Amino acid sequence: MRMNRRIPGHLPSPMRSGSQIFPATPETVADARRWLTELLGTTHPACDDAVLLLSEAFTNSVRHSRGDTVTVLAYVRESTVRVKVLDRGGDTLPHYVEDPYGEGGRGLPIMHALAQDWGFEVLGNGQMVVWFDVAAATF
Repeated sequence: MRMNRRIPGHLPSPMRSGSQIFPATPETVADARRWLTELLGTTHPACDDAVLLLSEAFTNSVRHSRGDTVTVLAYVRESTVRVKVLDRGGDTLPHYVEDPYGEGGRGLPIMHALAQDWGFEVLGNGQMVVWFDVAAATF
């Protein structure tokens, strides 16, 4: 499985964008999902996948970051969405966990399966940003 560590590229002019700071608590994962759903609108073709991947990335921030907040940024175009999840960083980098019976470790395989592209970056101040691009579902 690939782990993309590229620095996120620039998306062409977004139709709209938004950002929101949330407390880094398990209870606010649902708030972050709701916020992104409202920003995208339930009819956006990438909404379901983007919200699921946000839930995975946000949950990892809550579990593994040293900070007390998580910032979510979203850049919305007609058929694609880029989401960035920014936290204070932690003691580990995103990595695959090979334990099919464990409680965790499914987030990155889900990210790999649903994201058009994704990666992470550790910033100079120790913060970490996990980002992903989701394209409209095609059937």
